[in-house]
Amino acid sequence: KDDRVHYYGDDTWPILRRGFTQFFEDFLVRLNRDQLRCDTAFEQVERHGYTSGCLNFLWFRGDVSHKVQVPWIMRLVPWMPHSRTITGPSVLSLGDFVSGSIGNSKNRLVGPGGLANRFGFNDDATAQELLALATADELPDFTVAYFPNNDFDSHSHGPQASLKNVEHVDKTLQELADVYGGVEKMLAAIAIIVTGDHAQTNMTPNNERAGIDLNQLLQGYNIVPAGANWRDGDELMICPNMRAAQVYLRSKYWQDRDKIIQLLVDDQRIDQIIWRDKEIDSNRMCHVKTNSRGALEFGVFDNGVEMVDVDTAADEYGNRWQWKGDLAAVDGKVDADGVIRFGDYPNAFERIASVFDEEVSGDLWLTSMPGYEFKLDGISVHQNGSHGSLHADDSYSPLFMAGFDESLMPQRTARSVDVTPICLSILGIESRYDVGEGRCPTSVRSA
Repeated sequence: KDDRVHYYGDDTWPILRRGFTQFFEDFLVRLNRDQLRCDTAFEQVERHGYTSGCLNFLWFRGDVSHKVQVPWIMRLVPWMPHSRTITGPSVLSLGDFVSGSIGNSKNRLVGPGGLANRFGFNDDATAQELLALATADELPDFTVAYFPNNDFDSHSHGPQASLKNVEHVDKTLQELADVYGGVEKMLAAIAIIVTGDHAQTNMTPNNERAGIDLNQLLQGYNIVPAGANWRDGDELMICPNMRAAQVYLRSKYWQDRDKIIQLLVDDQRIDQIIWRDKEIDSNRMCHVKTNSRGALEFGVFDNGVEMVDVDTAADEYGNRWQWKGDLAAVDGKVDADGVIRFGDYPNAFERIASVFDEEVSGDLWLTSMPGYEFKLDGISVHQNGSHGSLHADDSYSPLFMAGFDESLMPQRTARSVDVTPICLSILGIESRYDVGEGRCPTSVRSA
């Protein structure tokens, strides 16, 4: 936005280009204050008279002010503020930075911290704080407790090696049940949802080929260095996010996109190149091009423009689509009931169509084949596990639900965007979208 890039990775050179103070400010303050574009679940819950809490989850915006205390070792960085004020839910704990109180007592939410423990962003800290709230009978009406170790260890050691973290979360759930006197009593008192926002894909063992070097593939163009803002003479800005990447083009290079797309699609490690028409007189359709599965053009069916020689169908969420080309590009098939379904790329049409925010989205989106990541100069590649693409290996995560009326169970394949409506419905709060409702303008609402 405003020709400025926000960097949220952990590579040294992009952070140094921005400055550590700027990186800290982006991550802790601007991400929630400026960049979240809709009300958070915390805001919605508390504006309906309930209390809410957030333990170590980095998307936390709310209406209550909290003081940030910067760990002493970080204060050694020049110009690093020693404290800041952010807004979050009634109960907020963010590692060593924010330690909320337990009810009206003087006791604070604390866990293992310091440099060796990721400054408090670890599973032991989350578990300790969750159990402290439950033991004191101070759990808010709505609480998000984030356990980050599975993600960290899956990247470093691989998804299978990280199963010990799942066992740790399971042990924490048993300890939580013990606080209430057993599982049945716990589920009579509270509802529990266990889920994640992504899965993990094994990386290829050939680390030299695992990183798709976009500086190299597009070496004929002037590319903004990773983490930097636009400069005079720059032609492309690329924002890799593991197994996906956004490519921003200076406006005069949009007409040159076919050449750029061809340079990318020729690399067999790249799975899909995705873009949307942006010419004023276009029909604003989305495009998907692949190396070996053909190309596809699609869009919402009743968007005021009807394509010629197209197929049409609704997906399971009631979104109505029109397309022409190879559905194999997104592994789509129309079943015997006339519903379009997707195999290797779950809910592909809705996810692609929803991503093109005209103000901040990249002009091109890239996804990689399983086993590969995108990189720029100064960006490292994960050794064993990764995620971020449309592929099923990245996309499917569990959704366990217990302690609530079965009428609230999703009737369609649950998506990440359904989790908030599910939580709100448990509290009797009406959500903007129903659980399982299509997210495109012409979707048919659930009966």
